[in-house]
Amino acid sequence: MGGGDRCAVGGCNNDRRYPERYIIRSHVSNLQFHSLPKDLRLREIWHKKISQGRKNYKPSDYVKICSNHFEDGERTARCQIPTLFLTPGDFSTQHSPHKRKNRSTSGVTPKQAAKATPDQETDTDRNNNACIFDSLLSSIFITWVRLMRLELSSLIVWPSREVVRQNLPDCFQHFYPKLRCIIDCTEVFIETPSSLDTQAKCWSDYKHNCTVTFLVAITPNGSISYVSPCYGGRASDKFITNDCNFLNLLEPYDQVMADRGFKIKEDLMTVQATLAIPPSTVGSLQMCSSAVKDTSKIANVRIYVEQAIGRLKNYRFLKNEIPITCLPVVDDIVIVSCALCNLLDPLC
Repeated sequence: MGGGDRCAVGGCNNDRRYPERYIIRSHVSNLQFHSLPKDLRLREIWHKKISQGRKNYKPSDYVKICSNHFEDGERTARCQIPTLFLTPGDFSTQHSPHKRKNRSTSGVTPKQAAKATPDQETDTDRNNNACIFDSLLSSIFITWVRLMRLELSSLIVWPSREVVRQNLPDCFQHFYPKLRCIIDCTEVFIETPSSLDTQAKCWSDYKHNCTVTFLVAITPNGSISYVSPCYGGRASDKFITNDCNFLNLLEPYDQVMADRGFKIKEDLMTVQATLAIPPSTVGSLQMCSSAVKDTSKIANVRIYVEQAIGRLKNYRFLKNEIPITCLPVVDDIVIVSCALCNLLDPLC
């Protein structure tokens, strides 16, 4: 196990290969060796804590920290960051959490106590408590988002062709009687990842920022009927449409409406569906009158998908930059937001 056998904190000699030499502090009931957290931000904090007692410390993915350095005597949801005995000097002067309650009997005179730096200790404790609070808040949020997805995902329904046609608004009846859904892709800003490979996958040339993007399909009356998994901002509309499960939902003779950027006509032909998009211009040539009419007709009805996405972006979490720590549940966040949108009044 190499470098992972010994506690990485400077001055701590606890080593899994020599359990008979363990030094176990009074607040620890079962000495364990804790691996680095998966959360990249927490990892960085761990490395900074270790470097406090090791001048030439080089961060490694294989370091471990023993239970002595956690206030709960082990790594817990409340206590995810090592804060105790982080420098060699701490081992002779710092008390375990249980002993701090009896400082009056610790042998420290009032004069020695006066020489302490309470302001500095308070700042350190405040920073540690802030990290602990953020981690706890993140854990609570992630737990609830996953639970809400399980409970609310049933609100996103792919209706049958008959149901769609029975509820087809008047503005679609004449020109698009076979329309099954309107689709579009939308992007959400995310915090810039530290990994260069991940940055490259998430970089959006359109937004000039790191984003995640996903496909949304709405019924002609404005209900969200399908939402794809999230992809890095680099993914194209065509790639997302083919990679997700959307095409498998279509039936022969269905019509799908999209923006001009969706080059999926041939892909829809594989499932015998058709595509309705605004006519494209050739070079600088002016569109003919019929093309202008087609563009106007599609624009008038495609407004519903823009309004549906606008509703989606009203949720503050999707309106602002999503933190890196929440990326593992970004699909859940999007699905919950779409499901809540379907509880609102129909757009059309």
